[in-house]
Amino acid sequence: MSSELMIRHPPERNRVCRGSVRLYAGACCCCSCLHTVGSVVGAFLGGGLTRPAGDPGFDPHRRIPGVHWLFDDLPRTQWVFWSSLFWVFAASLPVILLLAHRENSAAVPLVASVLFLLLGPLFLVGAWLLGVLRLAQLPAGSVQPGEFRALHRTLGWSLFGAGLGIALMFGVVLLL
Repeated sequence: MSSELMIRHPPERNRVCRGSVRLYAGACCCCSCLHTVGSVVGAFLGGGLTRPAGDPGFDPHRRIPGVHWLFDDLPRTQWVFWSSLFWVFAASLPVILLLAHRENSAAVPLVASVLFLLLGPLFLVGAWLLGVLRLAQLPAGSVQPGEFRALHRTLGWSLFGAGLGIALMFGVVLLL
């Protein structure tokens, strides 16, 4: 990293900032990702935690290695949603590379993390849309009647969690 990333400037006219300004700035920086945390937790809980009896699962032939420990007991819509989130995030990588400046490749993970933390609910809406499209592309008869509803419920809980996170951020700032 270059030494010009953060430059300390002397205070203007030898003034020292008050402690309350630092406290508000710290609270805003620490709470700025609660809408994304709430959105992710809401999406996970809203997608369902147990697989219904008629659900075939995400990989009945066990062709996808490495993720069965997480998705075997969950409904197939959880796999559809979270793998769609992965593809939405992967599709955003060109934008991340443009924002991180081509010369500074070390900043790419930092920019990707900040972008996801600040815009997480938008990523989850994109994952929902891609998930609905992926379910619609499956052969007729292979989609259970409640799977589209489960994806919509996942989005609803995600938006509810984002709203709770925003309310919590405002509550913390108002208390300080």
